[in-house]
Amino acid sequence: MTDMKTKLMETARELFKEKGYDAVTVNGICEACGVTKTTFYYHLKSKQDILLQFYDLIIENLTPLLLQMLHTTTSWEQIRLLFSHLIDQIAILGPELNSQLLIVNLQRRERALDMRENLREIAIEIIRTGQRQGQFRNPNESAQLYEAAAYMFTGYEYMWCSLDGEFDWKTHFFGSLENLLDVEESLREH
Repeated sequence: MTDMKTKLMETARELFKEKGYDAVTVNGICEACGVTKTTFYYHLKSKQDILLQFYDLIIENLTPLLLQMLHTTTSWEQIRLLFSHLIDQIAILGPELNSQLLIVNLQRRERALDMRENLREIAIEIIRTGQRQGQFRNPNESAQLYEAAAYMFTGYEYMWCSLDGEFDWKTHFFGSLENLLDVEESLREH
């Protein structure tokens, strides 16, 4: 990402948190950065594009998580780390920006919130390994289990946003994920 694009996105994030997404305009972002609208549109397509870029950054910045996963002993720990990381990063943006991201996704009829292919492959392999090791007893295809988990994740994200962050997303999601995967009793927390 270019320095100017980074500056525009970081400034937009701060303005969104300070004033609320709807109150921030492209002109306001440009004024705060001291640039013209031409410069803004050279780096970004729209205000909504900033939201989509935020989500992409969450997915792209997985290297520390992957290194942490190397030091876990079970597939259940690995899949929990993966989804915990996503929940934590989304929580940093806050419920209002995530609500706007959900709206943009619906308006554009894009699948912008889908987990990216590299993340999908990692999650499927973790589930497959957990099944082979008897940690996940649900015998269904690992790709189908991942897809169900991803949609469940989005459903709980929606609940978290609609309740303005006053919803214990992690506890509910991981309790449901334990049931979906049929996690072996000794590994369960819920």
